[in-house]
Amino acid sequence: MKKLFATALVIICISRTHAQTLTGIWYSADSTRRYEIKETETGRFAAVIKSSDRAADSIGYEVMKNISFNVKKKRYEGVIYAVSDGQPAFVKIRFAEKNANTLIITIDRLLLMDVSLNWMRMVN
Repeated sequence: MKKLFATALVIICISRTHAQTLTGIWYSADSTRRYEIKETETGRFAAVIKSSDRAADSIGYEVMKNISFNVKKKRYEGVIYAVSDGQPAFVKIRFAEKNANTLIITIDRLLLMDVSLNWMRMVN
């Protein structure tokens, strides 16, 4: 029982530590979109478009849902939605090794190679 409690406590601490760094305002690599990642419930996150220079984008559109930290793989995982047609895809999210202000977002694609995107944290 003590081991189970200790394991649960470690997982909660890891989730909380990562949650503090994931939330915030992020820019797309070309700086045409600004996203906000918020915690929707304990240990789960979502990303919405806060502003965009692209005419077809809808402010407030939820581009990522059900993001949670995978302890075994040491990365965030969830679902990303295409802005153009709403098609979902599995997404893996990690921080760049040398820069904690950069997210590397890898989107799983069928039959094609995975697609990677970079988001940069908005720093005041």
